[in-house]
Amino acid sequence: MSVNQDLANTQLTSRQGLIVYLNSISNQYKLRRFGDIVYSSNKLRYCILYVTQNDVEKIITILEAQDFVNCIEKTMADNINLDSKHIEQQISEMAKTAGEELEKNKDMEN
Repeated sequence: MSVNQDLANTQLTSRQGLIVYLNSISNQYKLRRFGDIVYSSNKLRYCILYVTQNDVEKIITILEAQDFVNCIEKTMADNINLDSKHIEQQISEMAKTAGEELEKNKDMEN
């Protein structure tokens, strides 16, 4: 289950993260009217902007038309499976892979 699927049962507003790449980082302040800026990188000139789920496509269209925006990507937070069975499966696969690597390294030492 994703975070937004969990929020569907509550009164909280679903949000979508957008990664907005800018021509100049000083233009980040122009993004405030579209949503909440939660992170900005001066070096890589991008901001992570959270907007209301219902307005995502409209805001992307408006932002793409702005001359200070290079490109926009949606965050993949909704695609992350937070189910405990899935997480346990991933951990067991990682443990198995790590064990195989340890055995391989031990064999190489001998």
